[in-house]
Amino acid sequence: MAIEIRLLNRFQLRPKTNDETLLDLPIVELAPVSTSNLPHISSISCVVEGEPRQLGAQIQAAYRTFTFKQPIRLYAPQRLRQDPYPLDKPLPGNVGCTLLVIVEYFDSDAAGNPILAIPQTASKSCYLFTPKTEPEIPAIDINKIEPQPAVIVEEKPKPVEKNLNESTDWLAIDFGTSNSTVTLFDASFVSNEKSLPKEQKERLGELLVEWLNSTTVDALAGVSVAEWERFIGDIKKDVEIPEMGTLNDQALLVTIRKIETSLGNRPESFRRAANKKLNHIYHEVFRVPPLSSQNLLRVSLDLGSEAKEIPSELEIQSLKALKVLMGNRVLQNRRTAFSETKGEEINGKFHHSPKRYFGQQRDAMQVKWEGVESEITSNELIQAAWGYLIENTKKYYETRTSGRSSRRDITTAVVTYPAVAPPVVRREIEQMVSALGMDFVKTDYDEAVSVVIFFLWREFGGDLNIGIESFKTRCHWDGKKWSQNVLVLDIGGGTTDLALINLSLEEKDPFERDEDRGAGGRYYVLTPTFIGSSGHLQLGGELITLRIFKLLKVAIADCLLTAVTSGDLECQKLEDEIAGLSDRFLTKDGKYKIGSLWECVDKKTSNPEEDPAYNDALKDAEKILPTKWKNNPSRLQTFYEIWDYAEEIKIEINQNIDRERVVLTEKKISDLLKQSGIDFKVKSADRLNVKINRQQFENAVSPVVEDAVRIAKGLVESRLGYQSENHRQEKVDWLILSGQTCKIYLVEELVKQEFSKYDYFVWNPERVTFVPEFSKMATSVGACYAEKLRQYGFDLEAAKGMLRLGVNQLDIDVKNLFYFLPCSFTLKTQGERDRLIFRNGRELRQLSDRDSIAKTRSDWEGVPLTITIYRQDFDGANPMLWGGYNINRLVRQLGMEEDEFKAKIKVQFEIDQKLQFKLLFCQGTPHSLISASCESLDLKKAIAAASPELANQPIISQDGKLLCDIAVYVIELQTVSVGPKDPPLVFDSQVDYSKFMEGFRYESNVKEQGTGLISKPLPEFPRKGKHTFCFRDPITDRWETIGELSRPGGKSDYNYQYYVTLDDKGILRIHAGEIPYWTSDNPECLKQEGCVFETGLEDKPKEIDENRDPFCGIH
Repeated sequence: MAIEIRLLNRFQLRPKTNDETLLDLPIVELAPVSTSNLPHISSISCVVEGEPRQLGAQIQAAYRTFTFKQPIRLYAPQRLRQDPYPLDKPLPGNVGCTLLVIVEYFDSDAAGNPILAIPQTASKSCYLFTPKTEPEIPAIDINKIEPQPAVIVEEKPKPVEKNLNESTDWLAIDFGTSNSTVTLFDASFVSNEKSLPKEQKERLGELLVEWLNSTTVDALAGVSVAEWERFIGDIKKDVEIPEMGTLNDQALLVTIRKIETSLGNRPESFRRAANKKLNHIYHEVFRVPPLSSQNLLRVSLDLGSEAKEIPSELEIQSLKALKVLMGNRVLQNRRTAFSETKGEEINGKFHHSPKRYFGQQRDAMQVKWEGVESEITSNELIQAAWGYLIENTKKYYETRTSGRSSRRDITTAVVTYPAVAPPVVRREIEQMVSALGMDFVKTDYDEAVSVVIFFLWREFGGDLNIGIESFKTRCHWDGKKWSQNVLVLDIGGGTTDLALINLSLEEKDPFERDEDRGAGGRYYVLTPTFIGSSGHLQLGGELITLRIFKLLKVAIADCLLTAVTSGDLECQKLEDEIAGLSDRFLTKDGKYKIGSLWECVDKKTSNPEEDPAYNDALKDAEKILPTKWKNNPSRLQTFYEIWDYAEEIKIEINQNIDRERVVLTEKKISDLLKQSGIDFKVKSADRLNVKINRQQFENAVSPVVEDAVRIAKGLVESRLGYQSENHRQEKVDWLILSGQTCKIYLVEELVKQEFSKYDYFVWNPERVTFVPEFSKMATSVGACYAEKLRQYGFDLEAAKGMLRLGVNQLDIDVKNLFYFLPCSFTLKTQGERDRLIFRNGRELRQLSDRDSIAKTRSDWEGVPLTITIYRQDFDGANPMLWGGYNINRLVRQLGMEEDEFKAKIKVQFEIDQKLQFKLLFCQGTPHSLISASCESLDLKKAIAAASPELANQPIISQDGKLLCDIAVYVIELQTVSVGPKDPPLVFDSQVDYSKFMEGFRYESNVKEQGTGLISKPLPEFPRKGKHTFCFRDPITDRWETIGELSRPGGKSDYNYQYYVTLDDKGILRIHAGEIPYWTSDNPECLKQEGCVFETGLEDKPKEIDENRDPFCGIH
């Protein structure tokens, strides 16, 4: 199909946000699939059917119908014009209509003209709806999704109107479990910095201020106090150094100049120590990524502040059209709300990031707010959160670009996601963000890959020429290129993501031998290649906080029971609860055994939930201090109070690890008792407190970190084995730690402790990178920068001008990340061992010029009655359920018996770069569909012209023999070689092709059947972009020319392979990619041999372990 109809599958009807008197309707956009086959449109029609009919007819009238006498060629994506739809009354509830867009068109022939003899039709539908409502509450038919921006209606009546407001800018969203960031690419923003980039200049000012205000001991080792004070006094004579912050441009220049001149008058030891310190400062400054120089802007997301990173906790602000608030204000609002209102009255208003539930089937939440009750799903909350981030980004963009005539709307979003997120998550991201008004949603970069791109850019952040040479020194040279292996361990708030990537740097020479090279700049290509990826969807900072929460809850309960037993606290309710405690916590005379609760949790346990004593302690602590709010919302306040204390403890003990700390005072414990409605009287306040020391903190935290390190170790061991030829063991050359949780000191300690045991990583602090200030921003910035590399990639030929000026050029081939599978996939079998379908590292290609992404396929095989697919990241890793398909339903639909189906039908698996599966079913051998737009040559005619006596001979005999050899490179080899040299054969007359004959169907008439051969991939095209095909005359044994065929398919982001088909009529055709199957989306086609039925895997919801889910209400 040469045309793509871009239309959402589902669209919720609503008034427009900028004019509530008009109805917002889904955008329809038409786009050519390939530049080699631009469609010629003859008509466009839109039909709306469903209930209520009157509304459907009015919506249909808003879309124009077009018929063209002369077909119009579609060069680029263009939007279908809409007429305004005035809303004279509120939208009814329970609307259910289907919008069907039908486009009639013609394909292009080789010359670009329409093939008028073969009309084509494309269609796509969109379900239009409003929420279901009960008859007695008609007001609840309101949206729960952020409205889609209105389509701009052009005044001139054109049949297909290109969106003139389409932006070349985009935003990259990292909606995290704990915190969120957005980075904006603004093509029109040009940095005018002539010295250091803005970000590096600010960091230099900060470091100099910090250094010049520090004490002698901290400032320079081995320097006397008097000498340091004289130096500082000399500096401050000419410039005022603030106590904190940074320096403005003028003050920074004066300070640097003064430092350099003052050092000339200091003793040699002082100068040496100062130069070492300044070298460290400058080294850190040059590693600051210069965002402004790359048109990247970190977005301020908290209104009224400059916060670039905000908490992902949500506060529902409106149920009418679901709107949420995010950021630090939500945390404060929650605390205020709990102090003023009962928990059950605000149940559902506040939500820690629902991202953890993405892709999971969960019941809708019943939310009551401002007198309105409504059911809200976790997906609707996630969509509302994206809506908040997008809306605030647009406000930030509008503020920055106010008064700029070139300012346009942002219509492209790059959205990151966990590395092990199942396909359903990626699809729902595209659908949900599209519904928020984003025309283009990119989900090409997972969180681990984004971090790699960010830190790779940081490596070259100072100076490209120096950066490349520095990079080389840390690489292995194999005689052709420099390479190193990089492991990213990204432990975030909710998830752990890992990526193992090989980076290879190769120099390319665009110049001919005698061409002018000017000053001799060099052109490098840096290619990242996936070795493997892995992760865990419930392993991160929140699990650590949950473990501390449980530790703290039991510690508080133990403290209270101890105080009651010792007489330091009077509380009848707690005394009554003692009798109901587990026997392990009671003395023989029925009193509380002091410290017994605490002993059950104060130990290191990898899986504490499997420890009976641990569970008993938590069960009895709940009796003392109830926090399980799932069925009792009044306990929400106590839960959140202890949760916030646990977060504070995680931060405080991590920063002060050398001593025991009082983490809860008598006042805080008393407040918790009051919130729980418990009457008490404190007798001895100094005995009512909770202390936690370093060892206890590590007992709770280290098992979580060890789990993450264990996954990293398994991935590395599985992927980096010995090379068969030189027996050199591959190693991790660079370890990148990222994510907020990596700020915990235990992460680096445990990584070093574990990795130092093995040969695959030599611990070197210089090759372990963790930069706390970039621990969260790296993801969105990396994704945004990766998209820039993809959109503004260098061209080798076009770089010559810069190279002649002596400027080195670097092309980071980010697209290469999509060429290889990062993990393996297996098929569930009856036996103990699952069958491998795709192995990690398998190359992906653009299978045909009709595809827009890279794919690969398995071999055809027999069909089990149930298909269950698992993702396997490495040997020994827990398999992750990826999807399935119930064949029994298909068997019943076809009216076959199970044995008949299994005997006749085969299946082939297809996977793309987004790790989404497609299932292909076929009876017998699949037939190939020959495109009507393929360039072709008539071999039979060429043979008849060279040797008339062969004119009536079949090109392919019944026994599978070819009449003659067919080859390329014949003329090219004659040009450069003296003497006979065999050219590469496309088809060999000595081969028996009887077992390789393919069934052909023709796009111009699918009822017409033929047979023929498909070649192996063709060799590289000559420089002119055309292959000259020749045949060897069987009579004269001379090579004769058939003709030339151009490289088809146009320019592709992915690796094409080119094939030739030869049918039984003697027609030779050239194809970009594999020849497509003759397919149908109707399973009835399986009753006909050779037709392929295509369908997708059925999504399987991801499994959530409630023991690792802090906000499920059971803790």
